[in-house]
Amino acid sequence: MKATIRSLAMVATLASAMLAACSQEVSHTESDKPGWFGERKHEETTVYKNPDGTISTEHSEQKYGGK
Repeated sequence: MKATIRSLAMVATLASAMLAACSQEVSHTESDKPGWFGERKHEETTVYKNPDGTISTEHSEQKYGGK
């Protein structure tokens, strides 16, 4: 019984440490714009604040449609 409680306590401690170490999303923007040749351009930008205080930016572009 004590071993089970001890194991559960260790799992709970590790899980809370892993959650605290995750990045937090600060902002997210999306846009759709027409391109030169009839295609559409979709852009997404997401900004994260990391646990160590640094900022990370993730940017993606997709083009679809057109000729």
